[in-house]
Amino acid sequence: MSELDTVSDAAQEEAARPPKDAFGLVLWVLNSLGTLMIAAMMVLIVSDVVGRSFFNAPLDGVAEISAKLIVAIVFLQLPAAIHARRMTRADMFLNRLEARSPRAAQVLEAVFAGIGVFVFWIIFQATLPQFLDAWEQNEFFGVQGVWTLPTWPIRLAILIGCAGAALASGLHVLVGLKRAITGQPA
Repeated sequence: MSELDTVSDAAQEEAARPPKDAFGLVLWVLNSLGTLMIAAMMVLIVSDVVGRSFFNAPLDGVAEISAKLIVAIVFLQLPAAIHARRMTRADMFLNRLEARSPRAAQVLEAVFAGIGVFVFWIIFQATLPQFLDAWEQNEFFGVQGVWTLPTWPIRLAILIGCAGAALASGLHVLVGLKRAITGQPA
């Protein structure tokens, strides 16, 4: 077993454990909820395929429900990914900058995180009226008389995910600026 495999296994074991801080624990629970939604969506899709293939009886609304679930899953899992610094990124430039000027790299990281706070705040503000309308008007999606589901849980997942992602990004802004001021490495 190589050293890289050992580090990877240790990182996977640590990621599977619930965090010790309260904010990280809330994000871990949201991430877990997203994972359970993935499992439920897989069961739904497999049931539809089996029903369609073997019994000529497909399930109604699987494509529409899956499309809505994917949105909810992304927004529920996004804050934990940001908080754990597991977002995909191309950091060739940042690595070179950090080697030459660690403080400049930390400021740039803080700027990127600040942009994230701004973007998630904008999405939150745009979604909040839609959530309130869906809640007050009892809005549903689907085919009336065949199947319908309320839209507010999906919009609520977007709101919760945006709030969590903005807070996680905000923490990265603070940490990045603190490290830039004190000269701490990443």
